[in-house]
Amino acid sequence: MDTTEAYAQTRRTMTEIVRSLDPADGRRPVPACPRWTVQELFSHAVGVSADILAGDVGGAGSDAWTQAQVEARRGRSLAELADEWDETGPEVEAKLVGLLPAQAVFDQVTHEHDLRGAVDRPGGQDSAALAIGFGFVEQHWPATMAARGLAPVRLVAGDVELVVGDGGSTTVRLSRFEALRALTGRRSLDQVRAYDWGADPEPWLSAFTWGPFTPTPVALAH
Repeated sequence: MDTTEAYAQTRRTMTEIVRSLDPADGRRPVPACPRWTVQELFSHAVGVSADILAGDVGGAGSDAWTQAQVEARRGRSLAELADEWDETGPEVEAKLVGLLPAQAVFDQVTHEHDLRGAVDRPGGQDSAALAIGFGFVEQHWPATMAARGLAPVRLVAGDVELVVGDGGSTTVRLSRFEALRALTGRRSLDQVRAYDWGADPEPWLSAFTWGPFTPTPVALAH
């Protein structure tokens, strides 16, 4: 699937979930993003589209850029935010057909599942957007392993296999969904240890801290 269509699919899914919630659900905490409520998480997702349209992408991905999106929508209801995204989302997607980077899908599908976890709406674990998001990880995570000089390892995530180092004699097997959650700081170290490892996982646990991602201190169900 084209990255732009995958982004649109995820936007529609998140909007449908939010529109099905009670207004009070906006105050629910998001376990995967403990600094945010559901309203704040959704404000960020909506704000990305608005900033793309406005050309305000110089600080894209930074904490300041993200927090500005949240603050600009402070006090707005979930329904109001969904209305905004219904307007800005399709406009962004129409302008960026075939051009939206995989990183944007990666960020959005990660937050789709953060939202699902916060409101107990599991699903979408085999979506095209999730596959594209994991593809972004495939491109960037192995460099972390190589830079740290860790022993060879083979990560088998569904039908995707990542081999880092010479040989890859130690294998860890998990679903692509679990791999994406674990490599975006949405799993605790104990959860990582519990995967199907072919050896003691301790020497490779540091590989699950990379970029801005750090394993969560508590186990997450979604």
